[in-house]
Amino acid sequence: MSKQEIWFIINPFSGTNRNCQKIIQLIENQLDKTQFLPKIILTEYAGHGSEIAKEAVKNLIRFVVAVGVDGTVNEIAKVLVNSDITLGIIPRGSGNGLARELNIPTNPKNALEVINSRKHKQIDVGFINEIPFFCTAGIGFDAHCSDVFSKQKSGRGMLNYIKVGFKEFWKYKPLKCIFGGNEYAVFSMTFANARQFGNNAYIAPQAHIDDGFLDCIILNPMPAWATPMLISQLFGQSINFSAYAESYRGTKFLVKADHNFLIHFDGEPLQLNSKSLEIRVLEKALKVIV
Repeated sequence: MSKQEIWFIINPFSGTNRNCQKIIQLIENQLDKTQFLPKIILTEYAGHGSEIAKEAVKNLIRFVVAVGVDGTVNEIAKVLVNSDITLGIIPRGSGNGLARELNIPTNPKNALEVINSRKHKQIDVGFINEIPFFCTAGIGFDAHCSDVFSKQKSGRGMLNYIKVGFKEFWKYKPLKCIFGGNEYAVFSMTFANARQFGNNAYIAPQAHIDDGFLDCIILNPMPAWATPMLISQLFGQSINFSAYAESYRGTKFLVKADHNFLIHFDGEPLQLNSKSLEIRVLEKALKVIV
């Protein structure tokens, strides 16, 4: 069997552990060189990962590995949709939504063992106004917190995100929109290709990443006293049983409002210049090593 070229695209600015030399040394020591010819590339600015991935597509590279947080994975994976390239993931964040969903270990050494196996599956890809997402996208409180979190200077990580969520909960106003022809004032609305946001927070416990459908989960406004139970259900894979939750499944959704939407996609916030959202799914459009 001939060796396959494999590109490792590393974001040196992301993650809870930013020591790139350790990762590079691990790749050199752990990668099966009887199967692969590695090339290691460090990103230098926002969007550079996408540019490198485009070069990989152009050069007919068979394997590309995203080394970084969920945003890095999204930046690289979106270029590989409907291509012949298989994506590998070495997670370096705290959320690691797609890696966790695909049972890819968060330990880099173990993640490399998965890459050595070359076992892969094809997964669905979601789009929100043609912006690709692989785990979740949505509007409301989650998008608001993602936006606040991206601007704060106290560091990344789950603990800081919880602090942001707790602080913002008390002043957040429900988001008015039209969904399915009905008027809503939602706490949040999530479109899920996978079951979780990351950190094993399961917003859509019944979702499947390769079934050709998206799950829509609406959380309606709730009193403060109900939040501990809701959080318990979120991490206990039972939020769909909450009295404040509504669940729908489909291949396409439409949401409208009288204001421009702030969204998140795989945890990344984005202010859109649009008062309507079209969410759709593309079945089995990405190959991933699992």
